[in-house]
Amino acid sequence: MLRYYIKYFVLYAFIVWLSLFIEVYVFMDPFFLHPKLYIMPVVMVALLAIFPAYLEYKLYNKNQEKIDIPLPKKTNFQPKKDRNDVLTGALRKDAFNEIFGMKILEAKHLQSPLSLIIFDIDHFKQINDTYGHLVGDTVLQELSHIIKDNIRSSEYFVRWGGEEFILLMPGTSLQNAAMVAEKLRRAIEAHDFDKVGKVTCSFGVTALNEKDTIKSFLERADAALYEAKNSGRNVVRVRR
Repeated sequence: MLRYYIKYFVLYAFIVWLSLFIEVYVFMDPFFLHPKLYIMPVVMVALLAIFPAYLEYKLYNKNQEKIDIPLPKKTNFQPKKDRNDVLTGALRKDAFNEIFGMKILEAKHLQSPLSLIIFDIDHFKQINDTYGHLVGDTVLQELSHIIKDNIRSSEYFVRWGGEEFILLMPGTSLQNAAMVAEKLRRAIEAHDFDKVGKVTCSFGVTALNEKDTIKSFLERADAALYEAKNSGRNVVRVRR
């Protein structure tokens, strides 16, 4: 921006000096003795030295005014909510929804496998009714620790709602996802939960198909979970 100001200023100064030169040449004799012809170049040089510095000063002050503008006292800004569930440390459902569609598109674009596991705690309502909600919360926390200890950092562990969870597994085939689900099922079954003892989970597993939408992908995994529930619970079921 500054170089354009200087360019036009130099052009303007040159035109002024040229008009003065013509004026003296035409109307004064001897023109070369007139002091204006010698004073003007000196004035031009001085102005050329001062003018850029003046422009820099003005531009600096203008930028400082923009920086120093105070924020309004009242604002509609809302801080972003924590992405993780407070109780379990798993990713929140709303935070997961922000990236779920993107991961589906990414898998389709790269032609890379993407698997989904949905699971929940068997008879969790009975645990709450028998031992109370505080014990139920402890069960959820212990379960979350088991899951985190048995999955990769690249996988998304999500609290989908209540005692239901999701595990999204980029780069994992359906066969390998089913093996992970079985590993998790056994780890949960083998764990002694505080004040409760044994707890089990049912698992539904599926993998992304080329024509899948978010809805169809989730519905197929949920159907696999429903099948596991109807098969006596504490099992893994797969839907292609």
